[in-house]
Amino acid sequence: MSASSGQGSSSDLSDVTPQLGVSQPISIARPDERDKKLTNDLMDCLVKLNILESQQELANRIEVLRKVNSLVKEWVKQVSIAKQVPPEQLDKVGGKLFTFGSYRLGTHTRGADIDSLAVAPRHVDRSDFFGLFFQMLREDPEVSELHSVEDAFVPVIKLKYSNIELDILFARLAEREIPDDMELKDDMLLVNLDEKSIRSLNGCRVADQILRLVPRPDTFSLTLRAVKLWAKTHGVYSNILGFFGGVSWAILVARTCQLYPNAAPARLLHKFFFIFSSWEWPHPVILTQMDNPRPELSKLQDLVWDPRVKGSDRYHLMPILTPAFPQQNSTFNVTNSTRQILINEITEAKEITMDIYEGKAEWSKLFERVNFFSRYKHFIMLACSAATESDHLIFCGFVESKIRHLIGILERNVAITLAHINPQQYTPKPSAKPMLHADTNEEAKEESSVSTMWFIGLQFDAVFTNVDLTKEIQQFDIMIKQQHYTMKNHNENMKVDLRYVPQKELEKWLLKEDMKVGRNVRKKKTVSLGGTTDSPRAQPSPSAGPSTSATDTTATCSNATASTNNSGLHRVDSVSSEIAIAQAMATEITGEVTSVIEEAIANNPDGPSQTQQLDAQQTPSLLVTIHCDQPASKVPAAESSIQWMDCTTQSQPSAECGPPTEQNGNDRNVAFLTPSAAATNNNPSDCLQVPTNPRKRKSESVNPMDSGVDEPVGSTDAGSTTSEMEYKCLDEEQQIKKARCCEAITTT
Repeated sequence: MSASSGQGSSSDLSDVTPQLGVSQPISIARPDERDKKLTNDLMDCLVKLNILESQQELANRIEVLRKVNSLVKEWVKQVSIAKQVPPEQLDKVGGKLFTFGSYRLGTHTRGADIDSLAVAPRHVDRSDFFGLFFQMLREDPEVSELHSVEDAFVPVIKLKYSNIELDILFARLAEREIPDDMELKDDMLLVNLDEKSIRSLNGCRVADQILRLVPRPDTFSLTLRAVKLWAKTHGVYSNILGFFGGVSWAILVARTCQLYPNAAPARLLHKFFFIFSSWEWPHPVILTQMDNPRPELSKLQDLVWDPRVKGSDRYHLMPILTPAFPQQNSTFNVTNSTRQILINEITEAKEITMDIYEGKAEWSKLFERVNFFSRYKHFIMLACSAATESDHLIFCGFVESKIRHLIGILERNVAITLAHINPQQYTPKPSAKPMLHADTNEEAKEESSVSTMWFIGLQFDAVFTNVDLTKEIQQFDIMIKQQHYTMKNHNENMKVDLRYVPQKELEKWLLKEDMKVGRNVRKKKTVSLGGTTDSPRAQPSPSAGPSTSATDTTATCSNATASTNNSGLHRVDSVSSEIAIAQAMATEITGEVTSVIEEAIANNPDGPSQTQQLDAQQTPSLLVTIHCDQPASKVPAAESSIQWMDCTTQSQPSAECGPPTEQNGNDRNVAFLTPSAAATNNNPSDCLQVPTNPRKRKSESVNPMDSGVDEPVGSTDAGSTTSEMEYKCLDEEQQIKKARCCEAITTT
């Protein structure tokens, strides 16, 4: 039987395609001619965008790393002499510079920094790293823009060496010597280390583990390059600001490679957006099985991400777990707003890649920048200033690390539906500098000569006509001052300024060329429960799952009740306002639908006496219905084909079917939509065994996952009849749900 691409048989491919990850591949099809052509086009596009390094630039990086590695060895030797290490051991103590991040993964771009780790033996401590080693770097003539961030979550020294940016972390191992051939994959190296060293080591350990867990490193590398370029051009590449950082994007791409192990980079890029546009967060993304508790590493078990034990882990919105022990969430900074923005951008990218495969667009469209300032009408400007360049680097790094807290403060304001931070940093135009810190004296204004600005776009609920942000701005300002006053590098010339800036006043602060970067966002008129508003595109609700069927949007009279939903499948029984939007539509619909509703109401000013269904052709994506006289319940048409299941094992779900109840909870239930007709590919690995005549779940039944026992497929309670079983094949989207279900099981 042919694979989906028509390239070879499934059985032949399965013999040579190993299973990596926690579930079987969705497809093991080989690239077809279309995939190969689009991959070549993708590579040509990346070359034209000038993001790939030349051989000379790569050689320069290698030379810089060689010099810094020699500096690390010399530093360790000097510390050893100062601490009276026996002379015969001085040549053996070693010291080594490891790389990780994009450089280690082979996905770095022109001008990108190098993430590195200085590993030292046990007699060298962190104070030596930020003391003597920092001083040696300061005295090196090839070093510039040197500064340290000692109180960061992962302490780091940042610098430029021969104009190549480096971030250098530090880890001290419980070893007497650090040989040149040392590797870091042994978990026992973590024993007796401090938590900061463990975090620093994990960067290298995670990068190496990712490379071991992808089927084809070359296709992984090219796909990740494209994803990172897309993320940067669309302003969603920044771990510190609440988006995804490099390691998070790498894990997502690696998971895509596991699910499509033989696919070409062009196909992988499309599947990447396809998978994660419909991912049911907060189900975690993981690359390998979570380790069972290990007695010899019991002290490190507290560092493992585990929402069953650690209450703080339960609030993580988009967990992406690192594959090396201790497995941690690489996206703990994500906020409600950044989550919504990420989902929006990934969904839009999926549509673009679909157009590319259909021949309607080129790859350049995927990497096209979007003008941030055309998205919103309201902004908060955050500026940090300092008297010198060195002070400015330190202070702005500190302020940037706190911006996500400002986003959280703004999100708690009920009038704000979205707070969108732009990762791009801006320099104020010369005429704007006097406006910064207008309350300071003239001498201070002259001293505060180096400034950086960030802009936060705000989207307001249309219900609120007047919004006061004074409290939020003051709260953040106080937090910055209180925390920075306790830092040893604080001085009075470091200033932070926050103020509201409407769109029409941006030109007072920004240069024209900064305001015109990227294409403008085409806005649509939308209607929400609060009224009409401008929106760049429909914004999915942070809590809403992917749509599973055509949505039923309803307008009713006053005799109505609130809407209800079942574990991601949203159903409007009735609503509480004249124009209400189903939850699955994230509280807003396009102007096309609005006009249909308004026209229907205008044609029936007194209200229809019975249910009137509008022409579905006018609203291709929605079924709009007006109810009067009595509240009516309309079930989505696709619900008749839905089987509810508990995925209690990787191979098969429980035979128990029916929507989840409050007694057993819905957080562990996944709805697999069984197609009405059998798929052409009847490979049992792509099928689930489901009851053809499923019985309803009893409200008091015990969830097999809670009992710790897998209920056999087709098992029944006493007095009931075993359901007849048959295989129904899942389409690709349903297989993704199956894979996601297994990932949830692995972590529970």
